[in-house]
Amino acid sequence: MSKYTFWISLFLAVGLPLTLLAQAPSSALVEHLPHINASALMKKAQSGNIQSQTRLAIAYEFGKGVDQNIPEAVKWYRQAADSGDPDAQNNLGYLYQTGPDSIKNLDEAAKWYLRAATDGNSTAQFNLGLLYLRGDGLTKSPTDAAYWIQRSADAGYPKALAAMGYMYSVGQGMPKDPEKAFKLAKMAAKKNDPSALAMLGTFYAQGIGVPADPVQSFRWYKKAADAGDATAYYGLGVLYEKGRGVPRDVKQAVQQYRIAAAAGSVQAQAVLGEIYELGEGVKADYQEAVAWYRKAVDQGDTQSATRLASLFFRGEKIEWNLPEAIKLWTWAAQLGNSRAQFDLAEMYMTGSGVQRNLQKAYSLFTLAGRELNVSKQLGQLSAMMTTTNGHNAENSN
Repeated sequence: MSKYTFWISLFLAVGLPLTLLAQAPSSALVEHLPHINASALMKKAQSGNIQSQTRLAIAYEFGKGVDQNIPEAVKWYRQAADSGDPDAQNNLGYLYQTGPDSIKNLDEAAKWYLRAATDGNSTAQFNLGLLYLRGDGLTKSPTDAAYWIQRSADAGYPKALAAMGYMYSVGQGMPKDPEKAFKLAKMAAKKNDPSALAMLGTFYAQGIGVPADPVQSFRWYKKAADAGDATAYYGLGVLYEKGRGVPRDVKQAVQQYRIAAAAGSVQAQAVLGEIYELGEGVKADYQEAVAWYRKAVDQGDTQSATRLASLFFRGEKIEWNLPEAIKLWTWAAQLGNSRAQFDLAEMYMTGSGVQRNLQKAYSLFTLAGRELNVSKQLGQLSAMMTTTNGHNAENSN
């Protein structure tokens, strides 16, 4: 199988699982909203009933019992939030964080999450912790993230328990402690949190806090997938592709990767790109490979950018596109991808598609040398630069 797939299978929990996202109204509350009397609820909200204002805002946010209207949702959330309702404060923060561009405001999201979190709202504490963890609207601070997520976890909030499990597993915001990470993930899994179920699949796959057991890994990934966790579908794909804990089945692996990729898993998108490029277990399809690489690049995956650049540079079975290849290599190189730095350095060294620039090539090879063996290339460049300098000196005489 591909080197890329093997590398990323070493640790599947790259960043927080997809289901560890900011949380707003409970699904149970939203499901009951179609049965409300919107007219009666409006009258109560207008009379100043805080609970009715929050319920009316939720109805407008999700279009339950009324036509969906985000500005109206913001209006009623704010009225209830100004009156001190923590649920409205959290939900208002959520809208400011995840809503349409016309209202998106991370500073406002952080402000309302903080007010609700300070009042003890465990969902807001979790959401505020995620903002600190990612540096969204706040200065990135794993320590502050740990503080708020821990408070949420202490209140028994399942996603906070799962997040703490992740943070202990990688040592983010607290000392690395695999055993504690596993314990916290198990606690969250008992509350049927999908992200925790997927995390246990990863822990069993990689032996994090527990002896590695691919059969158990498959079991927990399957539970998480059935609960709708996209990360779990990616994990199942890796197990099927490698034949770990389940008979090897590349077609089944591709099917699992596709589900994960469609849900936004950048790892699955990148793997599908490589599978279709190399024809591993499927018929090679360069157009399909380009499409999946593009999706991964759009999410910031530099390795997919490098592979896509190579496809455009070679022009095999897809249209040759040198400017696009250089653009992708340059972007990935600037973000620290050593392979992109190496490939771009070769182009500057040889003058292939760009103006020859030995100094720039030398700088890029030096950067790539942090992870790749570039002694041969640096030696060649040094000789070329010496020769060039000698010729320049002769010409100046």
